Amino acid sequence: MRLEGRTALVTGGGRGIGAAVSKRLAADGARVLVHYGTHAAAAEDTAAAARSAGGRHDRGIVRSGRPGSRGA
Repeated sequence: MRLEGRTALVTGGGRGIGAAVSKRLAADGARVLVHYGTHAAAAEDTAAAARSAGGRHDRGIVRSGRPGSRGA
């Protein structure tokens, strides 16, 4: 299925199943936003892999938490 023009927000997208889903959606052409809570490096790695997976759109990283909190 081609997903050009679609956007996906993958919660927990930085590691494990979420990372696999992020990469697959990107390979199918979706713009993928990788959500993470505490593993920023893993989310960045997943976003880089998604970029190279073949989708045409920019990828983004979304961090959870409130501004100024430890997790944000």
